[in-house]
Amino acid sequence: MKVKYVNNGKDISIHIVSTENNKNDKSDGIQKVYYKSPLAHSLLGQKVGDIVKIGNLDNFVEILKITN
Repeated sequence: MKVKYVNNGKDISIHIVSTENNKNDKSDGIQKVYYKSPLAHSLLGQKVGDIVKIGNLDNFVEILKITN
């Protein structure tokens, strides 16, 4: 999945993972995000083009691309 932080314009590629053990891993420029994290929780069930708020923070991301 590729998202863009609306607040600062930064694009990041993420992979949502099911275990906390891998959550800080970053391989091939893809950041692993634990599925219970505020970011992952906000993204699940959304579609490309959606702008979602991350948890209770004043940060928003736009979904640019979804891959399996």
